[in-house]
Amino acid sequence: MPCHVPATSVSCRRRALYQKRPPAIAAKLDLSKPGESWAEDYLRRASTGNDAFWRPLGIRRDAAALFVAVRWLIGKKCERFSVVTISLTEHAVSWRKYPTAQAAKKALAALSTD
Repeated sequence: MPCHVPATSVSCRRRALYQKRPPAIAAKLDLSKPGESWAEDYLRRASTGNDAFWRPLGIRRDAAALFVAVRWLIGKKCERFSVVTISLTEHAVSWRKYPTAQAAKKALAALSTD
């Protein structure tokens, strides 16, 4: 079959991508502040590219930290989900492990936000 023949219909997969609404803003950061700029850079490096080590499932923030529910891409299968705390005032990251994605998302939802 020649490769120059145009497609007669749009695939379901492609159509679904265009019908989704853009994601809602989960947390706003002031990148002129060094701590918030560092947190944004760390989150971007941790979750994108070939060297990513987690996939975000949800995000919240308060005055001093970002809270991110994540699925780890490395490590033991039983320890794949966490809520990661990224400080907005200093270079610090910590996390608490959860057994399932739903448990991590529930813990994230229970955190207070601004």
